[in-house]
Amino acid sequence: MTNSFSSRRLLAWTAPVALALTALAPALPAQAAAKPQTTPTVTTGPVDKDLNGDGVPDLVAVGGPGTGLGSGVWSALGVKSRKTGVGTGQVQTATNIGVRGNGVTGINAPTDFDGAQVFTGRFTGYDRQDFLDYYPTGVSAGNGGVIVGAGDGTMTDPALSGNQFSIMSDLMLDANGNSPLQLASAFDARGVDTVIPDLIGIAGDATNGYRLNYHFNGAAPGLYYNTTALTNPTPTGGTDWQNWTIASTETASGIALFLRNATTGDLYLWTGVTMVDNGDSTGTLTNTQYQVAANWNTGVAIGTLEAADINLDGTPDLWAVMTDGTYRAYLISGLSTTGTATVTTTRAQRLV
Repeated sequence: MTNSFSSRRLLAWTAPVALALTALAPALPAQAAAKPQTTPTVTTGPVDKDLNGDGVPDLVAVGGPGTGLGSGVWSALGVKSRKTGVGTGQVQTATNIGVRGNGVTGINAPTDFDGAQVFTGRFTGYDRQDFLDYYPTGVSAGNGGVIVGAGDGTMTDPALSGNQFSIMSDLMLDANGNSPLQLASAFDARGVDTVIPDLIGIAGDATNGYRLNYHFNGAAPGLYYNTTALTNPTPTGGTDWQNWTIASTETASGIALFLRNATTGDLYLWTGVTMVDNGDSTGTLTNTQYQVAANWNTGVAIGTLEAADINLDGTPDLWAVMTDGTYRAYLISGLSTTGTATVTTTRAQRLV
């Protein structure tokens, strides 16, 4: 049993791409002319980031060296207001749900997640929130996977068959062979009623520059292909995408993407995000841009940045987990295209 188990994990990240595509996906479509803009399908079911089905978003953070948290994946259920019935921004004491590892290394330990980015979404196509882990650096750089959510704030055992699906690094590369520096859910920004969310990433290098990219899902968990370079400049009009962090969510009004520059403190929000495929391996994200804040946590190291409509008022909010293991919620209101928004910050509290 041990040899078979280890081999299965080795295969998950090293199997030839051709074999994986034959087994999991239809042939890739031929290059077509530019496609007309379509309206993304908006989720009207369970609340995004709600891990246990109580109607309130929950917070997930990765631990490990430099995070202020022990190794693993930490799940903290959102606290609901007794008066209003919506999220307050506070969360319950976090629980380490990553103690059994990522289902790939064979170590089966929480240290499997050291250096990973983890965020949730319907990555197996069901109504529960699953967990996508991605490794931008280190020995597993460019690799990742999807772990099936249990629907109660935890994840299923990734070591068991059918609970873990690997993301093939070769299919995530940009035109210059670069792996994403980070990823976020794109939901159904293409407007084609995708069962499993697409992804948005940032990739590049010093020679060829950095840009946003769009990764199509091939109607199977973990299967992403057709990396499409997006022509969007940064919110401030530049091309220095390597200096920006992204976090996405979906509300009743559409897909939203936060964009943060840690060096300058600029925090922006794109709402109504739609992906337009230009038909030439490039695309564009149409959106309405708002400057949420200036000098927002300038120079402050944030370990996890999670977007969600925490208080269910229709405006996306943020949770930030700092590298000292504390978290804050940033409840946003008063969006304006002519000025900054109103940001109500909760007091810092320990996550664990």
